[in-house]
Amino acid sequence: MQYKQHKDHHPFAAVIPTKNLAYYIYWTISIVFAPLTFLTRFTIVIIGIILNSVSLSLLIKGQKMDLPLKPMRRRIIRFFQILSSKIIIFGFGFTITERNKHLKPKQTENVLISNHVASSDPVVYASLGFTSFVSKEQVRQIPIYSTMAIAGQGLFVDRSARDGSSLRKMIDRISDNSGSFPLLTVFPEGTTVNQASLIQFKRGAFSAMKPVSMACIRYCQRFFNTSDASQNKVILQLKTMIAIWNPVVIDYMGNLAPLQGETDVEFANRARNQYIERYGFVACDCTWKDNYYFNSLANTQYEETSDYYKAHFGPEVTRQNKFVIFKKNLKLKNE
Repeated sequence: MQYKQHKDHHPFAAVIPTKNLAYYIYWTISIVFAPLTFLTRFTIVIIGIILNSVSLSLLIKGQKMDLPLKPMRRRIIRFFQILSSKIIIFGFGFTITERNKHLKPKQTENVLISNHVASSDPVVYASLGFTSFVSKEQVRQIPIYSTMAIAGQGLFVDRSARDGSSLRKMIDRISDNSGSFPLLTVFPEGTTVNQASLIQFKRGAFSAMKPVSMACIRYCQRFFNTSDASQNKVILQLKTMIAIWNPVVIDYMGNLAPLQGETDVEFANRARNQYIERYGFVACDCTWKDNYYFNSLANTQYEETSDYYKAHFGPEVTRQNKFVIFKKNLKLKNE
């Protein structure tokens, strides 16, 4: 079956690169050196994972991580989080460029928000000093990720909760900018997207009605699909370890404050528009449920998708049916 592109832009479809001369040279060199590259990088990643798991497990043992830690312990934990993340990032072959570093948020800011492309995003941010994240409750069950999330004193939220407890925890944490906890990083889309789109921003990071610091993460998509919104995470990580060159750009965008009389939903939409105007992302009012349906995850049924998904796509628009986006058709800015 041949790849197909829907007439409407799909936020979870794989971005297929243009197969030109540079593409074939890139992959020829990558494949020739793959045995050496993969073995070396895999070894480095394992070293980083072991350092992360062992050091952080020892440092958080017996600690009440929902309470402020003693400054010295917190500094040591943060040191090992950053160090192990840098090793893992180096192992995957990522080279990170920070743009507008004068706008890089301090740990005493209220909250940092970012678009969400791949499961490697938190590790990239942690290597730059942003070590505390909002994660779904299921992350507690994932080795390595759970240790890092707990050590960073992040928040775990239950998507199915209807009592507002998750929202209240986030508001309380963001409102406390005394520096007693690490700066919280939030991916307000709530799921990974294909780096060509932005879906709805959840209001959680904005409900405290405090200024938000913004950053944008972008991977090079010239040679392969770098988002796990439309592919198996392990397959993506294998591609990354084989590929000879994996640049990542973190663009700091500064702070955005709420306007007088603005609701949290309006604040969230205005923040999303900042990304859209600056980078040319396509706005799609989809939700994480739509991602699950597109990728056939958790037995998600078409009836559970958003009204936007039903209005713009149909039940046949799934990854299994080879729906993609061709990069040559995208008009992104500042790549």
